[in-house]
Amino acid sequence: MTINRTAHVDGRARSEDDRVRGGVLRYVREAVVANESLPGEVELAKRLDVSRQQIRNALTSIERLGIVKRRQGAATVVDPVALRMSVRLEEQLEHSELLARMGYEPAVEVIESSLVPMQQHIAPLLTAEAGPRAFSVLKRWTADGVPAMVAENLVALPVDVPDDVGGAESVFTLAERIWGESIVWEVATPGVATLDERRAALLELPVGSAVLTLEIIGTTVSGRRTFHAFETHNPEIVTYSFVRTVRPPWSNPYNEG
Repeated sequence: MTINRTAHVDGRARSEDDRVRGGVLRYVREAVVANESLPGEVELAKRLDVSRQQIRNALTSIERLGIVKRRQGAATVVDPVALRMSVRLEEQLEHSELLARMGYEPAVEVIESSLVPMQQHIAPLLTAEAGPRAFSVLKRWTADGVPAMVAENLVALPVDVPDDVGGAESVFTLAERIWGESIVWEVATPGVATLDERRAALLELPVGSAVLTLEIIGTTVSGRRTFHAFETHNPEIVTYSFVRTVRPPWSNPYNEG
């Protein structure tokens, strides 16, 4: 597969504190997979080539999120449920921010971008004010250099939009610039798919691999549905969770009284 990179956008530059925290989170993820305790402060400082105080600062920030539990004289324990809660399916985040929250070094690149005819199966999902063309953007996010997610974005365009409307910015920023109002909520539909040859090449996974997909429709403050996105996620990088509430009485869900 030949990839036509039309632009590149680097992930956010991280401070030294962010770098240390990301390094600690990498060992947190490894501890969850191995069902083990986190290495001690001295060992973490040695592995990351930083001071013990920097490790303590990173652990304090992670502990505030409930991801680790520390006690004097005891091994630092990782709470795998709290780690899952740090990536919530119902939260809307730029994917780079989500990856950084998990301790990865994120980056995003624009693979392709162009004006295209509005796709017939997507047109009914978007605003009736859209013209016959749309702006298509294919982006790929990486985590520590490993492909993490591919997003196929289609932004609806008014009839009289100029040909040079496109850019490398976020799909939310692009949609706001074109339509003059911001995206305030989304309809996100999760699914599971097996990778075809094109998407497998983008994610550098075998053809036929099972992946999480998200179909997203962005809606503005006035109710216009201005963009459609189809995301394909590498399941080895991020595992999503969502929170569901239980209806009362919580003590006995089968109580009919």
